[in-house]
Amino acid sequence: MKKIHLWAGLFLAAWLTGCSTIPPAKHYGDIRLDSLKSAYVVIAPKGNPSIAGYIVTALAHHGLKVNSGALKDKPADVAFYVTYAEHWNWDVAVYLDTLDVEFMDNTTGQMIASGSFRNSKIAETWPNPRDKTIEVVDSMFTK
Repeated sequence: MKKIHLWAGLFLAAWLTGCSTIPPAKHYGDIRLDSLKSAYVVIAPKGNPSIAGYIVTALAHHGLKVNSGALKDKPADVAFYVTYAEHWNWDVAVYLDTLDVEFMDNTTGQMIASGSFRNSKIAETWPNPRDKTIEVVDSMFTK
């Protein structure tokens, strides 16, 4: 009976820890993110402004000079700008369901990198939006 409880516990733990995913980020072109020194986070007009703040925090941890605001206020002298789209869902509480982050070259408008977070549809969790946002940005700096 102890073995059954052990196996059931291990299965449950493995299942619950796999409830959300941050797949490997994608990189486009040959620009090295660690060579870039400045960024601008475009605050999504209908999004949660806290997500923009979390992205700013994550980028600053990578040594970038970062500002944020509306797309129309984007400075011409930043190396790249960041756009994001998040989707929230409701169960017992409102929670982050998906997050897509894109780094765009400020000169050409071409995508440099993209990263994402997806909550599981099998066993949804209530992930910490700050932690997941930072994990997504960090994944984009990992090549």
